[in-house]
Amino acid sequence: MKKLLALAPYRNQLFFTGLFLVIAVLFMTIGFWKTLVLFFFTGIGLLIGTMQDEKRSISSILATIQAFFER
Repeated sequence: MKKLLALAPYRNQLFFTGLFLVIAVLFMTIGFWKTLVLFFFTGIGLLIGTMQDEKRSISSILATIQAFFER
């Protein structure tokens, strides 16, 4: 447990290193376009899951996303 707490200051570095390692492996194994399609459908799944969990409509979630990108 102490070892995990010692890594706490580096959690973002570890997370993003792991994330981009997975993305690189996906690019090399299944290709660029298939990886993009995989991320696209994962995003749709996240959107549908959020709708179900928060009992929100698609328009309210899209409005939230649009407001985020308009900042």
